[in-house]
Amino acid sequence: MPATAMVPVAQIFRRDAPGPWWPAGIDLLQILWCPNEHWDPPAPQADVSPVLEVRWRRAADVVDPLTTPPPPSRYEEDGCLPQACAITAERVTDFPFREELPAELRPRLEELVRETGDGGDAITRLAGWKLGGWPTWHLNQPTVFACGDCGTAMTLLFTVASDDETGVVVGRWGDLRIFTCPADYRHAFWVDLH
Repeated sequence: MPATAMVPVAQIFRRDAPGPWWPAGIDLLQILWCPNEHWDPPAPQADVSPVLEVRWRRAADVVDPLTTPPPPSRYEEDGCLPQACAITAERVTDFPFREELPAELRPRLEELVRETGDGGDAITRLAGWKLGGWPTWHLNQPTVFACGDCGTAMTLLFTVASDDETGVVVGRWGDLRIFTCPADYRHAFWVDLH
């Protein structure tokens, strides 16, 4: 397949979404991807998903942005070409999967599951895209991704959730998650399709 232009998925400024994921001296996060699904992507990308780039930058260094980026080439109607939109930052309390919760919170979670009729991961299956927080594990048991460079347990950086508003569908209406190394943002990231 011939090369195609990467498309922007998210551009987030530190001032709009402060949190522990920001490396010192960095105030701009850009996430891009190839709009085509890749069946045999390079590691650590997820199978049958777009190949991503994560760019940590200083906003002051972006002095000559493209006013007309090159259009991407699409080969299938696979839902990987996001519609332009603005992200509205909203702070929410996010919790880990139930097995990772402190023991004193588990009875309240069980009560919440009964009240909502959710049947499981009632507190981490928040709809929408999110920066940081905890990953959902509604398809399999929690997994720890170790950094390939230093072995540190990686943390969730960003989730792209399938939805009609953005026009993005990943997997079978799932979540595409980007995990990064908390020890060094320059280490390779990990992409998981859930």
